[in-house]
Amino acid sequence: MAEVEALIMSGHGLAIQDIIRLSGRNRNEILETIDQLQEAYSHDDHGIELKNVAGKYSFFTKNEYFDLVSKIRKKSVSEITNSQMQVLAIVAYNQPLTLKEMEKFRGSACTNQIKELISMGLIKRKRDKTKKGNPYFYVTTENFLKALGISSLSDLKEDLVENTEISEDVRNNITPEI
Repeated sequence: MAEVEALIMSGHGLAIQDIIRLSGRNRNEILETIDQLQEAYSHDDHGIELKNVAGKYSFFTKNEYFDLVSKIRKKSVSEITNSQMQVLAIVAYNQPLTLKEMEKFRGSACTNQIKELISMGLIKRKRDKTKKGNPYFYVTTENFLKALGISSLSDLKEDLVENTEISEDVRNNITPEI
């Protein structure tokens, strides 16, 4: 158990396959060990927990200690402005999209918000070599998933649907687009 714990702690998230390869143990042993670690860290005497985010296991600060830990970070996700949150939501639900598409969707300029979100590591810029002029497009990052504590963007849409007060009939007819 200590070996798997050390491997996970040393990286920025490890997939099951990586843990198997690095430890030399079989899949069932690793899955059982991860279950044991998750159980052990779920108790109140630990300030961290083990989560699977974007297919990789990482240790995270528990929610009740987030404010305390955020005091030592340069800029916290909780400090996002309303305009940055608008841009982040547009990217999360419509990615990949270009700056022009984003500004058309939002109805105003987004350049400053994009720069800040990139510096926070929540979105990234990529080139689209399949389109004329190789324009940049924007997508969310693994850090975005970590900040929300979700495994994938489909979890974000499912959570939105589950936590919105709409009728059961309507909820059952909504399917994630991702």
